Amino acid sequence: MVTKEKCMDIWSLKRQGFSYVAIGRRVGLDRRTVKKYLEKKEFPKYNTVNRTSDLEPYHKLIEGWLSQEDYKATRIRDLVVMQGYQGGYETVKRFVSKVKKKRDRVAYIRFETIPGLQAQMDFGDFKVVQYPFLFDELKQKLQN
Repeated sequence: MVTKEKCMDIWSLKRQGFSYVAIGRRVGLDRRTVKKYLEKKEFPKYNTVNRTSDLEPYHKLIEGWLSQEDYKATRIRDLVVMQGYQGGYETVKRFVSKVKKKRDRVAYIRFETIPGLQAQMDFGDFKVVQYPFLFDELKQKLQN
């Protein structure tokens, strides 16, 4: 895709006397593309198509399911197909991925206090394993 900035670079380099090949190398385009934009003398026009997804009527339903449980996209597709969806799996997968990224992105405000104002502890769970043969040896040493 040739942007307006790239067109401006093409025109500027041509005014400086560079050839089509040299301009193409500098801006990363083929010499024929450079020639086309130099002859047109106008910015490229791209037609954008606003398409709606077949999955759009089911967006709220999917968001509701994902808020209740962390379903995989395959399960979501099965559920949506039961509701009447006839589209493909990839569309569902992209939407589920987008919803999960938005949901999992949580921000926390950093909380700091001045030194000595607050104590913090980390409670951990540990499992203590007792070896009976070690205790037998200790008992014998203590008895002697």
